Amino acid sequence: MLFDKTTPGAAIRGVADRLLVTAGETVDEIVASDAFSTTLARGMALAATTTASVRGVTHAVGDVASAWLNVPTRQQVIELSRRMTNLEMLLDDVDAKTSELIERLGDRDAGD
Repeated sequence: MLFDKTTPGAAIRGVADRLLVTAGETVDEIVASDAFSTTLARGMALAATTTASVRGVTHAVGDVASAWLNVPTRQQVIELSRRMTNLEMLLDDVDAKTSELIERLGDRDAGD
């Protein structure tokens, strides 16, 4: 007798268990093989190349669309932000030096 009649799902459970064990062993063998590693590496290299190409095309299309719509590109906004930050730092320096000069003039006038 292949299965116990008191537990009718035992036969199905046994087949499923054997199937899962066999499938697991097969997957382990495939993943451990050099062919799998080589194929996976080639696939990843192809994906990286494709992604880089798509990214380049996307940036080019975005630049053309930005020029056509007369809006700044991302790089132009980043450059403007950098320049404004530098300008802000220079203004802070001028403010600090002006405050220092005003203090010196105030001290000089008080001493007279």
